[in-house]
Amino acid sequence: MAKVSHQLEYAATICGVKLAQALSPKMADKLGAGLGSLAHTVLTSRRRIANENLRRAFGNELSDEQRAVVVKNVFRNAGRTMIEFARFRVLRQDGLRAIVEGPGLPELEEARSRGNGAIIVSAHFGNWEMMGAWIATQGFPMDFLIGTQHNLKVDQLLVEFREAMGVGIIRLSTSARSVFKTLKANRITGLVSDQHASSGGVTLPFFGRPAATPKGPALFAIRANSMLLPCVLRRKRHDHHVVMKGPAIYPPNSGNEEEDIRQMTAAYTKFFEDAIRQYPDQWLWTHRRWKLD
Repeated sequence: MAKVSHQLEYAATICGVKLAQALSPKMADKLGAGLGSLAHTVLTSRRRIANENLRRAFGNELSDEQRAVVVKNVFRNAGRTMIEFARFRVLRQDGLRAIVEGPGLPELEEARSRGNGAIIVSAHFGNWEMMGAWIATQGFPMDFLIGTQHNLKVDQLLVEFREAMGVGIIRLSTSARSVFKTLKANRITGLVSDQHASSGGVTLPFFGRPAATPKGPALFAIRANSMLLPCVLRRKRHDHHVVMKGPAIYPPNSGNEEEDIRQMTAAYTKFFEDAIRQYPDQWLWTHRRWKLD
């Protein structure tokens, strides 16, 4: 039964992808926003989680009406991101460079001059897939750390989208060994680190509330003596995205690994929080981030 459902899911995905790729960028953006609006209507539990998270994070800074607007825009942004990702094959690197406004990346040049690669740490903000792909379009050898979808045909399709942007793949199932191998080869590893860590995380304040945050990015950086560079991609419109970049974070090498992990993780988490406070409708609030609270 699962095999049949996977086949149906794959067929539906292919139809959606072909439609997204056939449309103009503007019409594809409208399709994504429309799908997001539909999801906002149908996924009542996720809508409720997003609203509660916003209430926890902003308190009385946002009215009920303002929270409702932000939540709807969060879903619309997610729909747009999904459709943009599906269009990677037609967009390609030249097309992506044309719609992303980004700063220079001297931090990555400096990090690679040391021979230990670097880690791009991002969040589910704006179009996070496009954020990592943009690094590859700037001429840096880039690998994404990703999980594996239950539907293997859909999983392979998503891999092909990333490969169309010149991005390599590291599976979570082999993450430790493969990430260190990538960094030793002086490549860039990209990952997202803004969701609840179910185990082995470091507890840090996020919007003033305790949150379990993955320690992987900092641990990789410390043990490989690599740099962390926090980045997110802000959506302005369908044909204009802006890279927001934080300060480079190097391992303190204090001799206390746990404290170094805490310090590095706190630094990029603070960057994420600042970006989200500025553009709250660009972050994926639908995840239960404060399970410790």
